[in-house]
Amino acid sequence: MGIPKELYLDTNILHPWFRKIMENRRKNQQFELPDVIKFVSSKSELSLSVSNLTKVEIARYSFSEWKSQEIEVDELWERFLRTFNISSIIVKEMDFEDLIKVCKAVPTKKKTLVNLMHLQIAKKDNLWFLTGEEKLKENYKEYYDKVLTYEDLRKLFP
Repeated sequence: MGIPKELYLDTNILHPWFRKIMENRRKNQQFELPDVIKFVSSKSELSLSVSNLTKVEIARYSFSEWKSQEIEVDELWERFLRTFNISSIIVKEMDFEDLIKVCKAVPTKKKTLVNLMHLQIAKKDNLWFLTGEEKLKENYKEYYDKVLTYEDLRKLFP
């Protein structure tokens, strides 16, 4: 397989950073950089990407769970991108017919649909999709096989 150079980060990979930031701000708890973010950002050979779909998921979480204001969400999002040198893919359209074909081929739960959208973004840009969901890797390998879990990625770096 070799070491992947370009990774598209699933929301579940970066979610802990946002959760810990919010806990730090609201509950005055000590902030510790989540291990997965520490690891991927420490590898200069990796190019990291997210998308505006990822931002929507983080915004939904921040508004719903933390009652954040839009300016706070925007500031944290930009801080995250800058701090870890992450590029943001602006998705203007999805291939919904393609998603229908995948859902027809593989029984898909409602909550998995957003992950399939992320998978489609990674596929379109030929990026490795880094996710915390092993089932996604297993169940959708026929659709797109460049999927890694954090554990897979750790094994690739000595």
